[in-house]
Amino acid sequence: MTTPAFDSLFDIRDRVVVVTGASSGIGRMLAHGLTAVGAKVVLAARRENRLRDLVAEIAKEIGEDGRAVPVACDISDDAGRARLVDQAVREFGGIDGLVNNAGISGSGLPATRQSTEEFREVLEVDLVAPFDLAKRCLVSMRERGGGSIVNVTSTAAVTTTGTGIPQAAYCAAKAGLAHLTRELAVQWGRYLVRVNAFAPGFFATEMTELMTDADGMPPDWLTVRQAIKGSAGAADALGTVQFLLSDASRFVTGQHIVVDGGQTIT
Repeated sequence: MTTPAFDSLFDIRDRVVVVTGASSGIGRMLAHGLTAVGAKVVLAARRENRLRDLVAEIAKEIGEDGRAVPVACDISDDAGRARLVDQAVREFGGIDGLVNNAGISGSGLPATRQSTEEFREVLEVDLVAPFDLAKRCLVSMRERGGGSIVNVTSTAAVTTTGTGIPQAAYCAAKAGLAHLTRELAVQWGRYLVRVNAFAPGFFATEMTELMTDADGMPPDWLTVRQAIKGSAGAADALGTVQFLLSDASRFVTGQHIVVDGGQTIT
């Protein structure tokens, strides 16, 4: 049996990848990283101006236009999700990968004070939208002979946020997305479509800015649980997601990969 060259296993050049929540945080990191390694990326977010600026930044970095395509849409809306997938297929002919990254956390109020309306809103964005987008992208992936779906969950999918920040809706949605990942992996393996989850711990992003101290460290209540102190960065997100989108993980499906410096093992 011929063994592929090691580097070629991780090669995702010219693969078409849809990334939601691309205008900030981990989504923005992935937008830069995936285009840098040669993927064709369809970037989705609500903030059109930020998407446009991001695409211009990427074109300048890689010296090439057209490899990153912005789609301003609201993924909590059926029409927005349909338009995103339709435009990805129109622009690049099909879809090879989906990174369900977009998410919201809610107000951070204790469960006794969190409204049922907010609870539903969080589930709509963090769980229902990834499910629907995965189904829509599956159609193109089957036509192309396979594909890879990466659901971005959180350490909140496997442990509580404790007394640090009350997050009943967020924890419920991310735990649901983790188990949905396993169920879809079982159902769609026959189509050679792999479904895995990436569970980030503390990444220094706009969402976590208020929690980060002057040295860029997470809050004490979180670092005390980490085996490796500090916050993760762009390379940590890209390395995990590129692996899951590439042939290096061709026999990996239904897995929940936690990148948290050991926070959830203590």
